[in-house]
Amino acid sequence: MTGRITVRAEALLRWAATVLEKAGASHPAAVATAEALVDANQRGLDSHGVTQLHFYLPGLKAGTTRGDAEPTVETDLPAAAVVDGHDGLGPYVARFAMDLCCSKARSAGAAVVGVRNSTHFGAASCVSEQAACQHCIGIVVSNSDPGMSPPGALGPVLGTNPLAVAAPFRHEQPVSLDIATSVAAQSKVVLAAREGRAIPAGWATGPDGQPTTDPTSALAGAMLPMGGHKGFGLAVIIDILAGCLTGSALSPEISNDPAHPAPQRTGHLLIAISIDRFVTAEHYGSALERLAHTVHTAPRAPGTDRFLLPGELEASAARRRQAGGIPFAGVTASLLAEIGTTHGVPFPP
Repeated sequence: MTGRITVRAEALLRWAATVLEKAGASHPAAVATAEALVDANQRGLDSHGVTQLHFYLPGLKAGTTRGDAEPTVETDLPAAAVVDGHDGLGPYVARFAMDLCCSKARSAGAAVVGVRNSTHFGAASCVSEQAACQHCIGIVVSNSDPGMSPPGALGPVLGTNPLAVAAPFRHEQPVSLDIATSVAAQSKVVLAAREGRAIPAGWATGPDGQPTTDPTSALAGAMLPMGGHKGFGLAVIIDILAGCLTGSALSPEISNDPAHPAPQRTGHLLIAISIDRFVTAEHYGSALERLAHTVHTAPRAPGTDRFLLPGELEASAARRRQAGGIPFAGVTASLLAEIGTTHGVPFPP
């Protein structure tokens, strides 16, 4: 398939969910996973969108990812829990866990839920914003397969372990921070390699430990940590929270090779804070409005764009793509068409 195509979000959602069901996922797990992937596409986070099916489907086919798995609560306390995902689809497992976390937070004021034996859950903000929709502040961390090194290392040491925080704001648009602990998410390099684009300098090193703008070399090497030692230190802490604390695999032990599927045993840690248990909704909303005004109206140097709160750029992309559809480059559309053909679900839908 050549050229750029555009697909409506609703059609893309039906297509992705059907592909996942054909691959062996239960209907609820398929829908939850498809919603997480399409939500990422809508917000311009294409590296975490439906192209991630390329990584989910081999595991479903091999049985190392269990499409019919139902998460269970292994430890149940008033303000804490541990959930076992039983190697199920990460977005479905994480949705279950965050709903549980918010329910406990509404009662206890705040709650924390650890998740073990999960898989990659897509964009972390999809999980943290689930809490924001329930008038909680959501904090989410997860470990991931090894892809990042401290500066000077030859090859990856830890995952690009993401952190997401979402806080309710006006018009159902939360303040939403979603960052990898690397300079950029490794999936952005995968997308660049697929589309034949160079990556920015400073993102990654090749297998020789030297900086590279070649995505293929970067995938054979490692991503660089955000802020040098600060990003790497944060990744270590996230591995402690999401791996050591939950009884999951550590990021160096997580596999994500589509050619050789294996159980990932990924860990997540979710926190929900019920705003109403701390301050009134009026106080919280007024304070956040003042903060937003300060950021939006900060003096700017000539040629500088208006400053934005975390998540506003993605919300703007979502509005555009809701109106005009989600664009795919020809090479990406070809990959999705191949997936569709394999599973008897034509793409574009």
